[in-house]
Amino acid sequence: MKSKSSRPDNILLAGSLLLASLFPALAQAVGFAATVSPPRFELRAAPGDTLNQVVEINNADNLPVDFELRTADWDLTESGNVTIHGDELQPDSCRPWTRIERHKIRVAAERGRRYRFQIKVPEDAPAGECRVALLIEGSGEETVMAGNELVQFPVQGRIAVIIYVAVSDASPQLNLLKLSMDSVNQQQIPVAVFRNDGNAHGRPSGILDGSDAVGHKQEYTVSPSPIMPGQTRRIPIWPASRDADKIVSPLQLRGTIEWEGGKHEIDEAVSPTHRIGLTETGQ
Repeated sequence: MKSKSSRPDNILLAGSLLLASLFPALAQAVGFAATVSPPRFELRAAPGDTLNQVVEINNADNLPVDFELRTADWDLTESGNVTIHGDELQPDSCRPWTRIERHKIRVAAERGRRYRFQIKVPEDAPAGECRVALLIEGSGEETVMAGNELVQFPVQGRIAVIIYVAVSDASPQLNLLKLSMDSVNQQQIPVAVFRNDGNAHGRPSGILDGSDAVGHKQEYTVSPSPIMPGQTRRIPIWPASRDADKIVSPLQLRGTIEWEGGKHEIDEAVSPTHRIGLTETGQ
């Protein structure tokens, strides 16, 4: 989604923040303790709209902290890893639409500060999804050294907050391709494989009832992980108990997986060697 607007590092003189987060609102590292709220905004706009909002940055440290703020392009891989790009604009970047209040701020000890952003959607913006990262980082002066007496290295914290703006009628079109058992974080759990044929990200959701081969029952929650346009992703279905390694296959799952524009009723048996192909419904 291209624009001829000025570069994203221009200072915003009036207006406030729009953003949406992929990540938890809490980030703590050595020498860096901050929370950001709200944790995520997923907004919609028409061409020509100006979107304003406010984010609050809280300093949990007992000393004042200086933060540096900037925007960045980002990508989400099919495996769920986030790539934050450097200063160079990526193809179809909408960073030029973004204005930030300032690049450096100081937040008093154990206090919060409201920070303003603005996104101005160009009049000629096509239907699609604008995605930008707001990076909140400890300043160079706040960087500390970690390690041991022999080897030390700098540690600098970062919170990456993600902006989503669906322009015009942009929307996801998720297709549930199959269910299976697979290894996630060295744990055998059910997964749902989705493909997104739309022009905006989508998130599945749902709580399923599970019963394994020996009658052990528990609930399973579909991870609301984002699926980008054009992606095929494996979405974890997490058990309520951490004893997933005790599941005796096959596991029978029942319930409904839903997403924007569709849903699928589930009544399937899954195991590491038994993969069930599914047909999408409800689009």
